[in-house]
Amino acid sequence: MADDTHGGGAGGQHGAGPQGAGPDGGEPGRDIGRDIGWADTVRFRLPPGWAVDVEEHEGQPVGTFRPPPPAAGVLRLVTDRVVPRPDGGSPVADTLQEIALRFVRPQDPRAGDRTVDSRPDGAVIAQAMMRTDEDGRAETHYLWLVGAVRAGAAAVAMFSFALPALMDGDESCAETLGRIDDAIRTAEIL
Repeated sequence: MADDTHGGGAGGQHGAGPQGAGPDGGEPGRDIGRDIGWADTVRFRLPPGWAVDVEEHEGQPVGTFRPPPPAAGVLRLVTDRVVPRPDGGSPVADTLQEIALRFVRPQDPRAGDRTVDSRPDGAVIAQAMMRTDEDGRAETHYLWLVGAVRAGAAAVAMFSFALPALMDGDESCAETLGRIDDAIRTAEIL
């Protein structure tokens, strides 16, 4: 297992290295995945064998994670911290809830399977699925937002798993989605 911590700058890998036993008490050397930390906002367990990279989109770093072949798709991650305006009078928890509700795109007819839930630890999880056609490529996007109130701000991690639409429903993709969903639902907001 390795712990990869990525910062806010493009390509901002701050440190990586082997860590002994995993948090689940796994044996050293057993491939149980990698703990990924991103922009001092989120930590989650990436399944074993996934490739880790950083892309830049509109000047912002985007974590990219690709499953081992023959699985298809790419998981992307961005984070943000939103501080409510001082004159807004809205508590941070309300701001977080508003972010989660907007994330599931209630007005977008391409989106479906929308949910917004709370975890027992107070974090919010929003989830949706979207079908798109980008540059002639039909894709299915599975979207997750995990957020929590941290240090007077709404800290959020937004994940998107994109795969070719023709692969959606394939058994290997369903297994990959299940593993990603578990990893994201248990992500720790820092």
